[in-house]
Order: sequence, then C-alpha cells, then structure tokens
Amino acid sequence: MARAATLQKPIVRQGLESPIAGPVITFVTVFVLFSVFVPNFLTARSISGIVNAATLTGVITVGVTLLMIAGEFDLSVGAIMAIGAFIFGIGTMEGMNPVLAVVLSLAVSAILGAVNGLILIFTGIPSFIVTLGTQYLYRGALYLLSTGIMLQTVADIPVYNLFNGRLDVIADFIQGANFRTSLFWLLGVVLLVQFLLVRTRFGNHVFAAGGSQGAARATGVSTTRTKLACFVVSGVLAGLAGIMLFSQYKTARIATGAGEELNAIAAAVVGGTLLTGGSGSIVGALLGVLTISMLRTGVVLLDLIPADNFVAIVGVTIVLAAIFNNWIRKQA
Repeated sequence: MARAATLQKPIVRQGLESPIAGPVITFVTVFVLFSVFVPNFLTARSISGIVNAATLTGVITVGVTLLMIAGEFDLSVGAIMAIGAFIFGIGTMEGMNPVLAVVLSLAVSAILGAVNGLILIFTGIPSFIVTLGTQYLYRGALYLLSTGIMLQTVADIPVYNLFNGRLDVIADFIQGANFRTSLFWLLGVVLLVQFLLVRTRFGNHVFAAGGSQGAARATGVSTTRTKLACFVVSGVLAGLAGIMLFSQYKTARIATGAGEELNAIAAAVVGGTLLTGGSGSIVGALLGVLTISMLRTGVVLLDLIPADNFVAIVGVTIVLAAIFNNWIRKQA
C-alpha cells in the first residue's frame, strides 16, 4: 500500500508539471459546472456556437502565445486582422484571383508583423509599447487608405466557403449543429505551430528567447531573429483570421478586430502561458480559447450580465487563471 502511494505521487507531480495541467483542469471544471447548471448548454447548437466563436480568436491566440513564450507581446493583432480582412475583401470583390487575394493579404500581414519586430530590435523599446503604438498607426493608415468605408458584399464566392463556410454534412447528421470550415483552419494552425514548438530547433529557440536571453546567446541562439520570426508568424495568423472573418460575415470595418488582442492574451494566460515568457503551450492556448468561449456562452444563456460587459469577465478570468496556474506549478 505504501509502495503504491510512493509510486503514485511522482505520477501526479509529473502530471502537474505539464504546461497544460492548469488549462485542462480549468476547462473540465467550467465544462462540468455549465453542463449541470446552465440550461441548454449541452445542445448541438450551443456546442457548435462555442466552437465557432473560438475559431477566429483561436487563430490569433496561437500567434500571440508563440510571442508570449518568446517573452514579447503583440497588441496590434486586431488592427492587422482588420487590414487582412480589407485586402482580402477588396480583392475578391473586385474580381482578383482568390489565391492572389489570399497571398496578398497574408504577405501584407507578415510585413506588418515584421515591422513590429524590427522596431523592437532596433530601438529596444518594450514590445508592449511598440505594438500599442503600431496598433493605432495601422488602424489610422487603414482609415486613410479606405477613406473610412465599410466593405460589404452579398456575393457567394467559393473561396469564402473554403475559409469559413457552413459544414452542411455535419448539420445533416446532427440537428442544430452549425460547425464551420474555420474549425479545420484552427486545428491545422494549432497542430502545425505546436509541432514547430516542441519538435524543432526553432521551438527550442523560442523557449530560450523567452527565458534567459543571456544564456540563450551563450548557447548560440539568435534571440533577435527568433523574436522577429515570431512577430511575422503572429502577423500572418492575424491576417488569416481577417480572411476567415470576411469569409463568414462578408463585411469589414475600420473597427474590425478591436479587442481581439485582449481576448488572445486572456486565452493564452488561461492556457498556462507565463506573462514573463519562457513557458507555455499551443494546445493549452486552444483550451484557453475554448474555456473563454464557454464562459461567454454560459453567461449569455444565464443572462447574468449584458453581453457587451463580458470584457469584465475576461479581466477577472485573466487574474484568476494566472493565480491558479501559478499554484499548480508550485504543487509540482
């Protein structure tokens, strides 16, 4: 009996040492509580709504999480998302080849991400301040170039269905389910970046850059190139989210994506990513996005507060998640 206890203890501690231990516990707890106390929470309509609401923020969160692990922040992702949506929307509405419209949108988004990284590298200004400034710069530039118009179309172009179309196959089998193709884009991004993070040299460099930069340089890791690459990835994924958004709603405004930077950081923190860098998980970030999406749906179904005030819930969630994940690490 004593032997079994001594064998079990290391296993429990090993589980708690996993970067997704906290996110898994949080996700399961919220899911169980809402399943028991929130009417209609376990319906196909509700579950598909939770997943769909998580896809756009989820794609952005992957890039933001990667940057946070590297020890940096990107507050301009919402603005880049808007620019990506505008470029893709204008291109497809004007008859541009859809592939070219996608490539152009992602290329510009990558350049904007690179600009963030280059400013950080050459000035040494904290990324929080750099991207806070470029957030306003990018939105201001979008306003000037677009003259403040709102894009809108009723056209049904196949590329829209590719990025965020309705999965009628699932709807035919499950009544009330309304899953969209954006789910596959999210899963693809999560799997790809998680693989890069845990199975490649680049991933090792990301963790090293977010840990001790002195130690990273001593082992030959170029923290500047690593962080620049992370900013580019963050920009590309924000642009992809913009493409997905326009594909679903067929509209884009100057304010598109506003607040997504807070949602992404919140999801990353709930997903176990340290604000100080050096630790985190893309899978954990996905669980964080789904947890916040569940909270949003549960709050709406319970009619606890107006939906517009959900940002207060996000703020509380960030604080509680940071405290809980820190406690989990101490137990390990």
